[in-house]
Amino acid sequence: MGHEEVRDAAVPREPNGEQGHKSASGKSVVRPSYLRGGRPGSIEPVIATQEKPVEAVEAKTVSEDKVLCQWKIWLFPRRPTVSAVVSIVIIGSLGLAYWTYPNALFISLIALLLVNRLAMYLFPVKYTIGEETVGYVTFLAKDKRTWDQFVTYYQFPDGVLLTHDQRGFRGRLKEGLFLYYHRDLSNKEQILDLVKTKLKPPKEVAREEPDPKKGGLLSAWRRARRAKKGPGQDE
Repeated sequence: MGHEEVRDAAVPREPNGEQGHKSASGKSVVRPSYLRGGRPGSIEPVIATQEKPVEAVEAKTVSEDKVLCQWKIWLFPRRPTVSAVVSIVIIGSLGLAYWTYPNALFISLIALLLVNRLAMYLFPVKYTIGEETVGYVTFLAKDKRTWDQFVTYYQFPDGVLLTHDQRGFRGRLKEGLFLYYHRDLSNKEQILDLVKTKLKPPKEVAREEPDPKKGGLLSAWRRARRAKKGPGQDE
C-alpha cells in the first residue's frame, strides 16, 4: 500500500509597510501613524522658524541706547539737618535690631535693606537720559526704565517727576522717577527740554480719555484671551 506524500501549500505573505496586515476576520490592520517611518528616499520638508524673544530684543535696545545727557548729584550734603536725622535713625534701627536679636547675619540683612532703600539719598547718584531709556545708578541701587512706561511729568523747584497715568488706580500705585537738578540749577533747562520731547505735559494728558484696555482685571482677561487665540486674531 503506497504512501502519498502530502505537502503543505505555500501561503502567500502579505506585504509589510503602509499597506497593513489582514487579520483573521479579513479586516485590514494598519500601523499607527506614529510608528510608520518615512518612505526610503523621501525627504520630509522641515520648516524651522526662529523668533527672537521680546525680552532679548528689549534688552538689546536698552544696551544700545544713545545717551543724551548725564549728570551726578549728591543729596546727603544738601540738607545737613535731615542727613543727621537719617543717620541717627539708621544707627538706632541697627542698635534696636541687635538688642532684639544679636545675630551678625540678621543685622547685616537689616543694614542692607536700610541702605538699599536710602541709597539714593546717602550716596552720589548718576542720572542718565537716553533716546529710549531714563534712570539712575548709585551704590547698591539702580533704576532704569523706558520712556513708554511714563505718561507725563510734573515740575518742582529742585527737579522733575516722571509719572504714570494717575487717572487710573493702577497708575497711582506705581512709583514714578524723580530727576534732581544740579544744586545751582545749571542743567534745569537742558533736562526739561529733553523730558518735553519724550512726554506730554499734564494739561494735554488730562484732556485725553484714558485707555480702558490698560490695567485692571479686564485688561488681564483680554491678554489671556489674546494669548489663547494666538497672534493676528481679533478678539
